[in-house]
Amino acid sequence: MPLTVRVATFNVRHCEGLDGVVDVDRVARVVNDTDAELVALQELDRGLPRSGGVDQAAALAEATGRHVWFGATLHRQRGDYGIGLATVEPVDVILEPLPRAGEEEPRGVLRAGWRGVEVVATHLTRDALARPLQLDALARHARDAGPRALVMGDLNVEVADLGPLARAGLTRCEGRLPTLPARRPRRQIDHILAGPAIEITRCWTIATDASDHRPLVADVTVED
Repeated sequence: MPLTVRVATFNVRHCEGLDGVVDVDRVARVVNDTDAELVALQELDRGLPRSGGVDQAAALAEATGRHVWFGATLHRQRGDYGIGLATVEPVDVILEPLPRAGEEEPRGVLRAGWRGVEVVATHLTRDALARPLQLDALARHARDAGPRALVMGDLNVEVADLGPLARAGLTRCEGRLPTLPARRPRRQIDHILAGPAIEITRCWTIATDASDHRPLVADVTVED
């Protein structure tokens, strides 16, 4: 039988809310509110002074009861910053670098096999020169993942700029679901896209003050 699961992507801004307070437990409550079995996370801190030196992936794992895998993409101030995957069961995850155009912040992509789905999770650059390179690289990862590819993350582009991923055979939620800024969202830069063996049946966002983004949630059905 086809498998239906709930997934989400959430840029947590190192767990700093709209009130300027860093609160991991508040973000954990939002993650739990999604009721998603797989959550792509962006802008996690580990050991950085601005977030009290906390390992946020470990703290979120404890607070949500999920397994949270952290991939460091940037090392600074004796700590790390990066992206993660939260799942209800442990998974094997690898972090691969994305291309850069200059000295902009390095970025990466997480690859994981999960319940027959090939997960590709990332946080793309805002740099105008590097972003097309990274979109093309993300499309290559999606092609490599095959028809069960599930691409998730803060892609820092709106729907009109997702052409490379559409040409790679990915589809997305119908319509537009703004995710940024969280209070009165106007732009959708957070996305969930699926290969031809996965149908996205429903998408929505969750209003929150836990970050400057709203999480994007989707129910997806995977073919046998």
